[in-house]
Amino acid sequence: MPRYFVSSIEKPEIEPFEITAELRVQLQYFTTGETRDPERLNEYFFPLLRSRELLEDGVFYMVSPLDSQNQSEIEITLEQEIFLEWIVEKGIEKIRVEES
Repeated sequence: MPRYFVSSIEKPEIEPFEITAELRVQLQYFTTGETRDPERLNEYFFPLLRSRELLEDGVFYMVSPLDSQNQSEIEITLEQEIFLEWIVEKGIEKIRVEES
């Protein structure tokens, strides 16, 4: 079973953070599409302000593929919260996900 590690692009001295395969798929929920480089599919940009807001609010919003007129409010999981806390605590915005 593969293991996934998140590392900081701008702060390589920070030890990588292990995440589950499930969280790996969910990372896109916490960043916006326009901040992701389509040429680097394993890299994400998490604006610190947005990460802080997600932690404070405890929810994020998703547009349903069945109803693009409305958004669903989804509570963040404990795993997602721990990951966002790590990003905010370390002051990380740009990450790379690597599989080992």
